[in-house]
Amino acid sequence: MRPGWTEGRTSRWMMRWMNDHEVRAHLHKPIVAFAERTLAPTQHWEPARGEGEVLREGDVVILDCSPIVDGYTGDIAYTLSVGPNPTLEKAQSFLSELRARLPQRFANPETARDVFHWADAEIRAAGYDNAADGYVHSVMGHRVYRHGKYFSRETWFPSERAFGFMISWHGPGFLLKSISRLVYPETLGPLHHGPKTGVWAIEPHVRVGTFGCKFEELLIVDEGRAYWLDDVSQKRITIAA
Repeated sequence: MRPGWTEGRTSRWMMRWMNDHEVRAHLHKPIVAFAERTLAPTQHWEPARGEGEVLREGDVVILDCSPIVDGYTGDIAYTLSVGPNPTLEKAQSFLSELRARLPQRFANPETARDVFHWADAEIRAAGYDNAADGYVHSVMGHRVYRHGKYFSRETWFPSERAFGFMISWHGPGFLLKSISRLVYPETLGPLHHGPKTGVWAIEPHVRVGTFGCKFEELLIVDEGRAYWLDDVSQKRITIAA
């Protein structure tokens, strides 16, 4: 990725790269956001329509992808910048601190809705806006599952013409799981109900002036304990301008 690339080109490159590495299915299409689109405008956290924005020197970038390999979902997001950005570094440090405290909140005997409200209060107390309202149902995460053979082998998405843009960029396996489980037990947000146990893709997203910043990675929640699957999203990346 270099300045001059579009969001659309970057998304297609990500899809091709994963396909070349034997990924055949996805929870959702790769989401690429440059500059102000990283703010996740209300109800519009989604892949770019068409080519989208052009990457410029000084931009902040969010990359979000969810390959399915052998039935297992890897849903992860990075925030990076073109050139150094001290304001972004500060926001990433805050998110790292929030990340370190989240497993204990999930392990405590409180509801996932309580965890959402706690994280929301922490974000606002740190002086940031919570970009959760840029997501459907104001979510800060969602459950993931192991998919069967069919949904692990096919790269296809519902028709945009028949179902609309929002539905069309989700994989059918994810949509069917969410619908069959009545949606709200599957999402970390103010409407969640039900137990917290399972595998969650957690994605706190904050607004920092003219750009947004997030991470996403998998949290394993068992009875009385919770832990991150990996630390990969905490790597700091800067693109040479």
